[in-house]
Amino acid sequence: MCCAAVSALATPAVSQGNQQILREEEATLRQQEQRRDELTEQIAEMEAAVQELARQISESADQAAVTATEIELLADEFEETVDQRREPEATRVKIAIATFRHGDPRQSGLIDEIKRLDNRSESTSSRVLHGAVVNDTTRRLDALDVRLQELNDKLAQTRRRAADLQQQLEQQRGSQQELTGEIAAAREELETTLVAIQNTNTRIEIERAREIRALLTGLTIDAQVSRPALAVKIDNIAPAMPQSGINDADIVFVEEVEGATRLAAVFHSTAPNEVGPVRSMRTGDVDLLTQLNGPLFANSGGNRGTRAAVNNSTLVDVGAGTAGHLYYRSPSRRAPHNLYANAANLWSEGSSYSGTGAPPPIFMFREPNEPLNSTAVAASAINIAYAYTRVQYSWNGSGWNRTQDGNPTVDTAGVRTSPATVIVQFTNYRRSAADSRSPEAITVGSGSALVFTDGQVVEATWSRPRATDITVYTDSEGRPISILPGRTWVELPRPDSTTYS
Repeated sequence: MCCAAVSALATPAVSQGNQQILREEEATLRQQEQRRDELTEQIAEMEAAVQELARQISESADQAAVTATEIELLADEFEETVDQRREPEATRVKIAIATFRHGDPRQSGLIDEIKRLDNRSESTSSRVLHGAVVNDTTRRLDALDVRLQELNDKLAQTRRRAADLQQQLEQQRGSQQELTGEIAAAREELETTLVAIQNTNTRIEIERAREIRALLTGLTIDAQVSRPALAVKIDNIAPAMPQSGINDADIVFVEEVEGATRLAAVFHSTAPNEVGPVRSMRTGDVDLLTQLNGPLFANSGGNRGTRAAVNNSTLVDVGAGTAGHLYYRSPSRRAPHNLYANAANLWSEGSSYSGTGAPPPIFMFREPNEPLNSTAVAASAINIAYAYTRVQYSWNGSGWNRTQDGNPTVDTAGVRTSPATVIVQFTNYRRSAADSRSPEAITVGSGSALVFTDGQVVEATWSRPRATDITVYTDSEGRPISILPGRTWVELPRPDSTTYS
């Protein structure tokens, strides 16, 4: 059904080896950064624990000092009490009698009381006094014995507390020393981890520097592609669906034609074996595609005025009217929705033309982990109204699922069309000079736009002073907008035709 490819041009694929190395290095970096964060947290916790132990050690040392003082005081009091206990009883009696005879009021009161009660003689009073003194001495000795026992018990209790405090202090100091060692080991590991992170980042930078990015998608490829861009006009109505090759296009422009829409699919990084159904050119294609630096232009033909406009432009016509041998019709569909071509064959034909060159980068692509534009807001659904066509997109987490007139947009392999970025470039149309019934998109000048990427939308302005200039998209503050690497669909509806949520 399809013509065999005759192109000697290699079709670069995404560099799987380079990406695998990057994925592995980035996974290693994530693990290292996780370990760095864990170590930093552990060190902070251990340092806080060491500070708390230092406070506890100081408190325990103070308590130990107080306890030691208490032991000294208790020992002194015990010794004094023992000395008091050793005094002979007879000496105490003599002291008591002598005190009585010298009029000690503490003793005379007792003797006087005894005399009043008993009315006894002096000798009797002496015996009573002697008995009273003995009894008082015995009472005092008993009291001293009790006090000695109390002091002994208290001293033993205080010494046990001192021993407990000393043990606690030793444990705290041991824990502090152990933690200090762990902190030193953790800091050493942290230093090693930081060096490893630096080395991994260096390797990642080297690998990224080795990357070759596709000019129109920003995706990694194995080798630089020097061929020109290939723009193919593709039918976009129900009898032409599903189309071939649309998911291989780097960029797809959606233009309004007579009530419906038509695609201008731009290929550069990949070459599909089959693309189509191929349809006719429009005068608006000239200005739209001139920014691609002399692209090859595949089409099914056009009227005299449109062909003249293309021939007078930098576009290289490799359409069916010029290189018909590169096209074929599929018997499974009805004309005019059955014309197809092989991209590699078209490039082979176009390589003989002068004035062509690799396309310039049309978009600015975000680097990994680069933040979105600051004016971006979340968006998940897009609704676009053309004259007789309705288009919807919904964010799926990695791309925008496209739906047209209620039907999912898929290619002939059944793969859903889900570009990484959708740009709605509000476009005015005028009557084509080649055909008054045909609208012509005005893509040179400026206007408003909506840039949908990574589940976000940026309200933007598009600007293109000359046809040879690329279209620049800027935010409300005049800053260029970066988009996700990947395939991009640019819808060109009329103003006030789009809503999003």
